[in-house]
Amino acid sequence: MRAVGFHSEPPENSTALGTAIDGHRFSSSRNRLHPRVEIELYCERNSHQLIDWYEPAVGETSNDFDARHDRYRKMIASFTGADAKLALVLVTDASQIAEDLETLVSRLLELDRLGTEVRCTDPDRPDALQSGEELLGLGDRSPQRQAKIRDAIVAKASRGEVLGRTPYGYRAGSDGMLKSVEHEAAIVQEIFQTYAGPWHSPDSKPLGGLGMRAIARSLNERGQVTRTGRPWSALAISGILKNRTYLGTYSRYGVRIAGNHDPLVDRDIFIRAENVTKSRTPVRKQRLEPPYLLGGVARCNLCGRGLFGLTRRRSWKRNDGTSVEKTYRYYECPSRNATRERTDLGPRHVSRSARDLELIVFNVIGGWGKRIKKKIQPDLGYSLAEEIVDAEREFSRAVRSVAAAYGTLGDLRSPLKRLRDARTASVGKNVQQPDIEAILIDIRSDDISIAKTAIRSILERVIVSDNSVEVIPRL
Repeated sequence: MRAVGFHSEPPENSTALGTAIDGHRFSSSRNRLHPRVEIELYCERNSHQLIDWYEPAVGETSNDFDARHDRYRKMIASFTGADAKLALVLVTDASQIAEDLETLVSRLLELDRLGTEVRCTDPDRPDALQSGEELLGLGDRSPQRQAKIRDAIVAKASRGEVLGRTPYGYRAGSDGMLKSVEHEAAIVQEIFQTYAGPWHSPDSKPLGGLGMRAIARSLNERGQVTRTGRPWSALAISGILKNRTYLGTYSRYGVRIAGNHDPLVDRDIFIRAENVTKSRTPVRKQRLEPPYLLGGVARCNLCGRGLFGLTRRRSWKRNDGTSVEKTYRYYECPSRNATRERTDLGPRHVSRSARDLELIVFNVIGGWGKRIKKKIQPDLGYSLAEEIVDAEREFSRAVRSVAAAYGTLGDLRSPLKRLRDARTASVGKNVQQPDIEAILIDIRSDDISIAKTAIRSILERVIVSDNSVEVIPRL
């Protein structure tokens, strides 16, 4: 595989390779080989063809972030230009390619979109995100504590032991390994066999059997429930069909062990099910959902929990054969259980149309007279700070999760965008003397981040039920 070396540790002398010890050159600033030597040795051991170098110029310091940025952009240009040659990016650790975790995630995502990745030559931390989580810091945990936690997790993973929640069909044995659960294993096998359908010849289309919704409905009609006691859903069936654990493969925290435990599904059935899913998955354009304006402000009147935004799409065909698709946006209480509340005559946790609820709030604000406006104490600075803190917290949680192999790099796009939007909204804002009339105009802004910040600056909260809305200003 083609590879390029990238590092930001400056040359220490004219040889740019530090002090020679036993035939190898070491960096005097750390007890490891100099980055250039370390990357070259890594390529030799892994049969990579090193085609280019991106390293500091003589006189450049490790804190020269502008020079590092220019060097990174030069590398990206080589991957995207007319004579582009895509290659694996090799670094000794994540601190060589980024100065902070946010920059690292942004660059990892950019390289992922191009079709390549960053790999660390450090044998203890080959994954760039895990390396960045440790070296660039995360949340209020010290790097030392993070290292201890990670070492314990990696040690368990290297032995193929259970980490986190066990997949349906398995339990954690006394030795920490995955053991099959007879009843659940039978359900898993039934799901795969039903969905994959009968075998077809290689040159025929894999039509498969029943769909995910039909399988879930069949299980529910027979009284079968998930491990948490809930009815089966198409989403739960999809999660099982994608899980390679059922092939006997263990994959956690950068560790992958084939044949680690007893498989529940034959490989040919798993692959057949995979092909059925591909044949049934329509190609859709990527959608970017706008944020919900009342997020962090709207609360359920029954339990007081914050409402979250929920998007549903429905499509159907008219009598004339034309297709119609409609998107529905809601604010919904996380405590709501629609199935149970259909038959429950008591108070219900709220679910309201986003458009209707936002219109009601706008109308209430628009009806405020001079007396209320004079009493309002807008706290634009607090709202901005609060939004940034919330965004940083969400970003940190997402990085921890993906670094621990719960999710993919793509799951970091949304938290990163929210963090950057929150910071952008804070630029140039006058938090000392907020203008209430200007804020009321900002509420109707086409820029969602500006409108959301304005709403949070003048509203304490919005208490919502199915038939009432109470708008409480900051007084």
